Amino acid sequence: MAKRKTTSEEGYSEALRRIEDCREIGDHELNLSSLNLTTLPTEIGQLKALTTLFLHDNQLVTLPVEIGQLKALTTLFLHDNQLAKLPTEIGQLKALRTLSLANNKLTTLPTEIGQLKALTTLSLASNKLATLPTEIGQLKALTKLYLFNNQISALPPEIGQLTAVASLDLENNLLKSLPSEIGQLRNLKNLLLSHNQFTLFPPGICQLDGLTALHLVRNQLTTLPSEIGKLTALTTLFLTNNQLSVLPPEIGKLKALTTLGLRGNQLTKLPPEIGQLTALKELYLHDNPVLGLPSEVLGPTWDEVTRKSAKPKPPREILDYYFSTRGSEGRALREVKLILVGRGEVGKSTLADVLQGKKFVKNRKSTDGIAITPWEIKLADGAAKVLMWDFGGQEIMHGTHQFFLTHRSLYVVIVDGRHDRQKQDAEYWLKLVRAFGGDSTVFVVMNRQKMHSFDMDRQYLAEKYGVKLEHFFRTDCEFVNDIKPVRKAILKEVERMLSCEERFPTKCWDVKERLENMKEDYLSDEDYAKICQTHGIQDDTEQQKLLRRLVDLGIVVSFPDEIKLAELTVLNPEWVTDGIYRVMTNKPLREEKHGKLTLTTLQKLLPKKRWPKPKHLRYLVDLMGKFELCFPVEDEKDTVLVPELLQDETPPLPDWDPAQCVVFLYNYTVLPHGILPRFITKTYRLSEGRARWRSGVVVGDDGAEALIKADYDANVLSVWVRGAHRDSRRALLKVVRHHFDQIHGRIKDLNPKEEVAVPGHPEVTVPYIDLILDERDGKLTTRLTIDGLRVDFPISELLDGIVPSAERKKTSERLMREGDTTHNHYYPPGASPRFTGVDQSTNIDGDVDDSQVAHTIKKSLNRKSPAKIKPKGPSDVQKG
Repeated sequence: MAKRKTTSEEGYSEALRRIEDCREIGDHELNLSSLNLTTLPTEIGQLKALTTLFLHDNQLVTLPVEIGQLKALTTLFLHDNQLAKLPTEIGQLKALRTLSLANNKLTTLPTEIGQLKALTTLSLASNKLATLPTEIGQLKALTKLYLFNNQISALPPEIGQLTAVASLDLENNLLKSLPSEIGQLRNLKNLLLSHNQFTLFPPGICQLDGLTALHLVRNQLTTLPSEIGKLTALTTLFLTNNQLSVLPPEIGKLKALTTLGLRGNQLTKLPPEIGQLTALKELYLHDNPVLGLPSEVLGPTWDEVTRKSAKPKPPREILDYYFSTRGSEGRALREVKLILVGRGEVGKSTLADVLQGKKFVKNRKSTDGIAITPWEIKLADGAAKVLMWDFGGQEIMHGTHQFFLTHRSLYVVIVDGRHDRQKQDAEYWLKLVRAFGGDSTVFVVMNRQKMHSFDMDRQYLAEKYGVKLEHFFRTDCEFVNDIKPVRKAILKEVERMLSCEERFPTKCWDVKERLENMKEDYLSDEDYAKICQTHGIQDDTEQQKLLRRLVDLGIVVSFPDEIKLAELTVLNPEWVTDGIYRVMTNKPLREEKHGKLTLTTLQKLLPKKRWPKPKHLRYLVDLMGKFELCFPVEDEKDTVLVPELLQDETPPLPDWDPAQCVVFLYNYTVLPHGILPRFITKTYRLSEGRARWRSGVVVGDDGAEALIKADYDANVLSVWVRGAHRDSRRALLKVVRHHFDQIHGRIKDLNPKEEVAVPGHPEVTVPYIDLILDERDGKLTTRLTIDGLRVDFPISELLDGIVPSAERKKTSERLMREGDTTHNHYYPPGASPRFTGVDQSTNIDGDVDDSQVAHTIKKSLNRKSPAKIKPKGPSDVQKG
C-alpha cells in the first residue's frame, strides 16, 4: 500500500523535527521536499553550517526572512512551489552557487538577486516573469541561465555582462529582438530561442563565434543574414517552422555543422553551397513542399529519430537526389498510387476496370492477392499515371494488407449491401486506412446498388474518419453514368497531388523504366550493374544509390545487406507478392495443415517456371520470415509455421480464469489482423509446446504463463498472466508488452490504449497511463465502480502486478520529458523527477527479437506517388 500523503500540518511538524535533527548533528544537507509545506519554519535560520537545502515540491507561497541567515548555503532547490516573490534577504546568500526557482509564480525578481556573485546556475523557468532587473548583469560567475516558459518581451542590455554564461535558454517567451550586447557572450555554447516572435535574425548572434547549438524553432523568420557564416563552431542549428524561402550561400561555411533542422518552412530552392557541409549527419527538410522531395528521400523525421530510434537519412543522399533532379537534370515523376480495398466480391476489380474505360464484365473473376495496373490519364497540365492496387478481399489476407497501405496514396473503400453490414465494413476499412495510410484522401463507394440499394450515415462517417462528404458515391459498375462522378473526383485529387511536383534524375530515368518493366523475376548484382552501365551509370556508388531509390519507389525489391543468393539481388515486386499470396491463400495449407509449410509443399504450390530451384523456395521462405509471416518449426527440418493460417477454432483452455490472473488489455480503434500473427512469430520460442491458434496463443517462461487473445469484433487484444511468483509474472508480461510495443511502433498512428483490470474483477478496467500519471502526482487511490459500489481502490495494487514501482517511476519521468519535444532542458541534480536524467534503455531478459521487417517490406513494396502537402498546425512541435 502506498504511503499516505502528508497534510500541511503534518509536513510542518516533520520539517521542525528534521531541522532540529540537522542542528543537533551539524549536518550540511537538509531535505524538506515534498512535505506539502505552505510555510517554512523560521527555525531554518539556526542552521548556520547548512550548505544544501531541498525545498522543492511543496506549496510554499513565501520564504521567511530567516532564509538570509544561511550564509554557508551553496545549493538551494525551490522549484515546484507557489512563490510569487522572493524576500530581499535572498541577496545575503553570498556563497550560493546553484539556485532553482522553476515552476513558481514569480512576476519579478528583487534587485538583490545581483548580490549572488558566486552563482553559477540559475533556473527561473516556468514562472510569469515579464522583465529581468538590470542587476542580473552582476552575476559574473553565472554559466547556466534558464528562463524558458516565461513572458519576457525584452532583455536588459546588462545581459551582455554575463560573459561566463555557456548555456542560455529563452524558449517560449515573447521576444522579438535581442540587445546587441548579446554578442558579448563569447563563452556562450548553447542558445535556445525557440517559440518566440522573432521576425528578423538577431544580428548580435553572429558575433558568437564559439556557439555550438542554436535553436530558433517556431518563430517568424523570413531570411537569414549572410553573417550566419561566421558561426563556424556551430554543430546544431534548428530553424524548424519559420517562413524561410531561401538560404544564404554562406550556410556552406558552417563546416562543423552535424544537425540542421529546416522542417516546415517555405523553401523554394537550396543553395549549392549546402553541399559543402561535409560534417552533416542529420538534415531535416520535411514539409517544404516546393522542394519536391518525397518522404522516401527525406527519411525519418526528427521526432522519429529521437523518439523511435529511427536511423536518419544520410544528408549526402538527400542533397545528391535534390541536385540531380533540378532543372534539366530532372524529370517530373507524375505518378500516384490508388488503392482499392474492401471485402471479397464487392466489385473492386470491376470498378478498377470501368474507371479506366474498360467494358463492364458481369461476374468478373475476383482478384487473388494484389493486382497492380497502370492507368494512363490526361490532365490539364499533361499526362500522368495512376497505379491501381487492387487487393483481394479474402479475410485471410487482411493481415498482410498493412505492408502495402501506405501514406501519400489515394484510397477507395468499397462496400455493398448484400449482408446488411455495409456500415460495419465501411468502418472496418476506414479504420485500417487511417491506421496505415495516415491522412491520405479517401473515397467511399457504395456499390452494387442495382442488386441491393442502400445508403449510410455519411455525415457520421465523414466526421469520424475525415472523409469529405462529396467523396461518398452510390454506384453500380454496370451503369457508366454512375462511375463518371467517381472518376472525376479521383482525377481532381490526382491533379491536386501532382501540383507538388516530385522529380527523378533524368540520367537514371532509362534504368528506372527498364526495371519498372522488367520481365525477369530477379536479377543478379552483375546483371543490374550491366543495365546501369548500358544507360550511363558507371560508378558503383551511384548504382547503389539508384537501387536504394528504386526500392523506395517500390519499382524493385532488394535486400543488399542480407544477400544469400547472388542471382537474387534485385527482385521483381510481383514475384515476391505472387509467391507470398499463393502461400497465404492456399486452402489445403490453411484447412488441412493449419499453416505448417514444408519445402516439399512449397515446391508443389509454386509454379516451377518462376521458382525452378529449391534455393529459390528457401529464399521465399526467408523473405516471409523477414516479413514476420512465418517461423521455423522445432525439430522439423525445412519446415515453417505460418500463423495467419493456423486453425480458427479456439482450443480447450482449462483452468484459465481471468479473475485469478493479471489482466492487461490493448484497445484499438481497429485491430489489424496481422498484429497477433506477427507477435506469435516474434515469440515462437515462448509458445513451443503450448496452444497456438489464429486468434490466440499461450506463451510461458520461468514458471509464468500468458494467454493472449484477439477479439476482432471488439478490437481488443487481451493478455492474461498467471504463475506462482509475482516477479516471474511481471517479467513475462514485460516481454509480451515489449514485443507488442515494437509491432505497434512500426504502424504509424495505431496507438492502442492500454488498460489494467482490477485484480479479481477482470470486467473493471482502468487506463494504464492514467494510473502511472496519478501515482506520479501523488495520488494513492482511484475511484471505481465494482459490483455496483463506488470504491477508492489503491493505485499500487493495480500497478504492482504489471511493473515494479521503480520502473513505474522511470516511465512517469520519461512521459514528463516527452510532454514537449521541443525542450531538452537542464535542471539541477536532486530535483523532482521531471528534472532528472533517467536511463531510458529497456533491459529485458531472454530472447527478444528486434526485427526491422515490417518497415522493410512496407518501404520496399511501396509504389510511388507525389507528396501530399500537409498544413502546419499547432500540434507540430518537432525541431526537425
